[in-house]
Amino acid sequence: MTKPTHIDQINGFTRGALLDDLRPYPEEIRFALNRMNGSSFWAWSLWRAPEGADLLESIPFNDEYMQCAGTAEALTIEVRYVDPDGTPHQYTIGRPDGDLSGEPTEVIHWDDGRYSTTVYPNEVFTADEAAVIFYTYFLTDKVAQPYTLREIDMSVPESAEDEA
Repeated sequence: MTKPTHIDQINGFTRGALLDDLRPYPEEIRFALNRMNGSSFWAWSLWRAPEGADLLESIPFNDEYMQCAGTAEALTIEVRYVDPDGTPHQYTIGRPDGDLSGEPTEVIHWDDGRYSTTVYPNEVFTADEAAVIFYTYFLTDKVAQPYTLREIDMSVPESAEDEA
């Protein structure tokens, strides 16, 4: 087993060091993503631990990460980067052949249908496709070519702020 450098999180709650003690990292990532059923397991996140962190002692968060939601058959992937000035940017990952004219049409559901998001057809992945994207991120902290990034507006709508 190599020293863990990344943290994974299931459904936004359970998190731990990503380990390669049962299978190599690429297979471990694929295994996790193929377990996503939209009900008991609907979201998976991955981020690099801070340099020198002992992941057997504590599981720190990171402001930059990759995450997905949905099922092994249809999931959406997002990545979050932070500019040097601290400004965060969240992106949906897609294939380069996508037509982004018009509104998104593909609905991805999770948590027994309690939540959903609508994305473009080129932004829907299977678990096996997503595993390649996640493993590249695991190695480089980046989304590799040929995949594209579409920035998501993460600001809270004014009407929602008024209700709070």
